[in-house]
Amino acid sequence: MLTGRDALFSVEKAISRVRTDEGRLDQALRSAMEEAARLRRAEAEGFRTLARIKLDAMVRDRVIADLDATERRALATIENHRQALEALARRRDEAQAALDKAEAAKHDRDQELANALDALDQQRQRTAERIETDSSWQAAKVAVAQAEEIAANADEKASRAEADLAEKGKPYDDDPLFTYLWTRRHGQAEDTSGNFVRFFDRRVAQLIGYRDARANYAMLQEIPARLREHAKSKQGDVDIAKERVAETERKALVTDGIEALDARVEAGHTAVKAAENAVMKITGELEQIEADRQKALGPGDDAVYGNAVELLSQALAQEDLRQLYQEALRTPTKADEQAIISISKMREELPKADGEVAQIRTQIRDMARRRTELEGGRDRARNIGYDDPRGTFGSGQDVLGQVIGGILSGTLGGGALDRVLRDNYRRPVPRADPDFGGWGRAPSWPYPWDQGRGGGGSWPGGGGASSGGSGGGWRTGGSF
Repeated sequence: MLTGRDALFSVEKAISRVRTDEGRLDQALRSAMEEAARLRRAEAEGFRTLARIKLDAMVRDRVIADLDATERRALATIENHRQALEALARRRDEAQAALDKAEAAKHDRDQELANALDALDQQRQRTAERIETDSSWQAAKVAVAQAEEIAANADEKASRAEADLAEKGKPYDDDPLFTYLWTRRHGQAEDTSGNFVRFFDRRVAQLIGYRDARANYAMLQEIPARLREHAKSKQGDVDIAKERVAETERKALVTDGIEALDARVEAGHTAVKAAENAVMKITGELEQIEADRQKALGPGDDAVYGNAVELLSQALAQEDLRQLYQEALRTPTKADEQAIISISKMREELPKADGEVAQIRTQIRDMARRRTELEGGRDRARNIGYDDPRGTFGSGQDVLGQVIGGILSGTLGGGALDRVLRDNYRRPVPRADPDFGGWGRAPSWPYPWDQGRGGGGSWPGGGGASSGGSGGGWRTGGSF
């Protein structure tokens, strides 16, 4: 059975292999571009041969010089672009090698932290079992139970009084005259009405018996308020009693050596964060390199290549060169014939070479898109905490390999990886009560994979995605 970390490591290795394949395609692209440039150089050389044969010294030198200058400009354009692509590919390969190393280091730090958390959990469990026979702990637990019972009774009384207020207070609330006088605070120091208004208010109050009604209504409101305040006080007693239990448990944990394990976990967490930051830094560099590379391989690449081709085509299509070609056909010599054959052959092969360049560029873009699907699934899985080495991936390597293969072949999207992880991942379950020895504080389980990373809970819509844990949803950007 795979661990969660091993499952994501499989995805990371697939991403690394894709980058290696992209490197091979980059090399193929460079070779195809070099072949196309070679054919154009050979075509130009054929025309130069004709020029040397047919033109007198003055004309020949001018035509060849013009052709050489144009050729140099066109080929330099292609060569500079090729070198830029090669430099980006080299930077990408170096960054990927650094990322592989950083991810391997992070996996080691993850495992060390997982081991430390397991050791901490085991010790907490042993201490929890030992302390069950401790009289002071038993007394503290009894005090909690008693305080909870009292608090529950107080809450029940307050709730009943609040229900009574809602029921018995309705006739008062429904009486518009009583409500008016109550709102005006009639008969109390807070009444700020003038003498004229007070005169008529007193008449209304006498008419409806407001004095007695106000006293009854005030008492009706006072009772639930006092009872609710009392219930809150009793809940505070529960909290105090639980703190005393936690203090007893913590003392027992310290006696059993928990502080050394706490320090080990904290050191492990620091190491994991440092390793994770290193991975994220290199990943960001790779993303920038890839963005520059895709820009160079996209419209920018087409423009550079097309401009160079157009530059050469215009030079080779000059009237003087076409005339040389026609004259060579009418009065062929052996040298003429060889030059014409060479030019014809190059012109037949050039469309194929240009087509191969275009095809490889398309393959590179398609492969980059599929790699991006894998990277997105990996990053989302990390954000939800699925790289926890203590978690397990129920269906094993086969189904994961099939999904990765489907994404790379283009038959599946990144959402398939989201679903297979969501449906098969099982979170680790602690041995000891996470609150043992630390009530009211953040528990040490399942820290840190499920905390502070943007996920903090279960997969959206996922029944059975985890054996524990819940919380806020995880945005997938509509992957599934």
